[in-house]
Amino acid sequence: MSAAAPVPANLPREITGAQPGDIVVARAWKYNGAPHWVVPGYYLGHDAHGHWIYQPAGSLVSRPGHGHWAESDAVCLIPHSGSWLGTFYDDTDEDFRTYLDLSTQIGWRKLARGGWEVNSVDMDLDVVDSRSRGIYLDDEDEFTEHAVQMSYPHELVLVIRTEAEALLQSVSGLQPPFEGTATTWLANGRTEFSDASSR
Repeated sequence: MSAAAPVPANLPREITGAQPGDIVVARAWKYNGAPHWVVPGYYLGHDAHGHWIYQPAGSLVSRPGHGHWAESDAVCLIPHSGSWLGTFYDDTDEDFRTYLDLSTQIGWRKLARGGWEVNSVDMDLDVVDSRSRGIYLDDEDEFTEHAVQMSYPHELVLVIRTEAEALLQSVSGLQPPFEGTATTWLANGRTEFSDASSR
C-alpha cells in the first residue's frame, strides 16, 4: 500500500491576480495526509471577509470512495485569516444554510493550466446552521478520536476548539459574514455563471 501523498505545505494564505471566472479547486486533506473532499468552482472576487468561490449545482463533489453531483448552488468563503472555511446555501430544499469546516494549513497555489487550487487540512469539527436542527457543533467525537490517532499537537487542538466556540457565537449572533453577506455573492454567481455547467 502506497504512502499518503504529502499535504502541500507553506502555501500563501492570500492570492494575487485571481480574476472572476477563474477555476478554483477546493482540495481538503486530513491531518495524516489522506485526501478528503475536492470541490471545483469559479472565483467570484474578494471583500473584507475573504475570497468567494461559486460552486454551482451539478458540480462534482468527491473524496476517495464517494462522489456526487451537488444538488444546489453554493458559495465557499476562504477567509483572509482564521482556522475555517465556509460554505453557504440559500436553497430551501437544502437542510444546511451554513457549513463551516474547522481547518488548518489553508493556502493557495496556481494550477499549471490556469486557475487556482486552495488547499486545507480538515480538522473534523464543523459549525453548522441547519434548518432542521438549528446551530450546532458537529463531529466532536471524530475530533477527539483523531486527535489521538493522528497525534494532533496540543496547541492546535486548543486553537481549533477556541475557533469553533467563537464561530458558534458569530453564527448565532448573525455577525458578518453570517448576516447575509453570502446571499449577495451567491446571487452574483448565479448571474455571472448561469451557464457554468456547459463550460
